[in-house]
Amino acid sequence: MSEYYDDRRVNGKPQIFEKSITAALNAGVTTVATITDQPCAIEGIVIHADTGAHADMTTCAVKGGGSQVITFIGTDLATEANLDTADDQVAWTGLVRLAAAKTIVIDLQGSGANAADLTVVVRFRACADGGYLV
Repeated sequence: MSEYYDDRRVNGKPQIFEKSITAALNAGVTTVATITDQPCAIEGIVIHADTGAHADMTTCAVKGGGSQVITFIGTDLATEANLDTADDQVAWTGLVRLAAAKTIVIDLQGSGANAADLTVVVRFRACADGGYLV
């Protein structure tokens, strides 16, 4: 007999967190996600352009951890030129452990306050039962 168990916060189960980013393109550091309750292993991050050109954007690096010490997607990749058409994407894959209460942020840098139209997707796994992103 097989048992169906649907608890997304189970240690080791792959999970996806998605956040729409609509802040001003010169807003600076904007929180994407906060690790809650237990540590999580971050396995991949994608910045997806939902629409075309973001005229005010210069860069939108994604960083994490205390004082943003981990660079997931740097300013060399997260540029307007790489995200100027709908469905353009830049991504990072690897493995980084973030403790509970640590954050993942996007650093919106640009010349004006037009709104971003981006989605950030994070693939992660709880390192202990109860870990998730909000």
